[in-house]
Amino acid sequence: MIYFILPAYNEEKNIKLLLNDISNFYKKKKILLNIIVINDGSSDKTYKNVEIIKKKIFHKITLINHKKNMGLGTSLKTGFNRALKVSKQNDIIITMDSDNSHTAQNSYLLIKKINQGYDVVIASRYTKFSKTYGLSFLRKVLSFASCIIFKIFFPIKNVKDYTCGFRAFKINKIKNIMQKKKFFSEKDFSVSADIILKLKLSKIKLSFTEIPLTLRYDLKQGKSKMKIIKTVYQTLKLIILRRFFLFNYS
Repeated sequence: MIYFILPAYNEEKNIKLLLNDISNFYKKKKILLNIIVINDGSSDKTYKNVEIIKKKIFHKITLINHKKNMGLGTSLKTGFNRALKVSKQNDIIITMDSDNSHTAQNSYLLIKKINQGYDVVIASRYTKFSKTYGLSFLRKVLSFASCIIFKIFFPIKNVKDYTCGFRAFKINKIKNIMQKKKFFSEKDFSVSADIILKLKLSKIKLSFTEIPLTLRYDLKQGKSKMKIIKTVYQTLKLIILRRFFLFNYS
């Protein structure tokens, strides 16, 4: 079974397109999915649109509702807790954005790499054949700079992109790590990098690799939820905490 975890905040214009894309693609592949959507206190019709489409598409959708907006980190925690609770050892978890900028085709490449024996696979903006459409120059520069800094302070074999949240995980290798009490300590966008750092710094040896990412930001409808100054601050704070202070999330 493949579990998709989709945190969604005010994505009424994008979520139906994404769910259709995922379900139609994997129906042709004859692969069973459980798509877990975490509606993170949306003020628009995100929840309603998921309720409507879950009755129409082929694959199972589990819809979890946060009564108020709690941030990306808490949404991922909710999604992982549900997936890890009901999944089996040989299952796979995929996390991706709900704004329709990540594609089902890319997710299938993540699965293929997991099946080749890797434990964590990242859709990377910085590997050969990666393509990015519709992202501002400032966002590109900031993302590239942050990944360079992470690579300097936390080198991980085969990893260049520490902040992209489009990933696949082999459940039997990450389950015990992620169920530790303080694993999901970051609340906002810095959680993406923190997940990779904590997996690398854990006592369990994991194999990482990347695939080329096709980022379709041009297909996204609506404004970005990321607040750039806040995200830069949180990223720098995370680097200092994980690099210079005692690391303990047990």
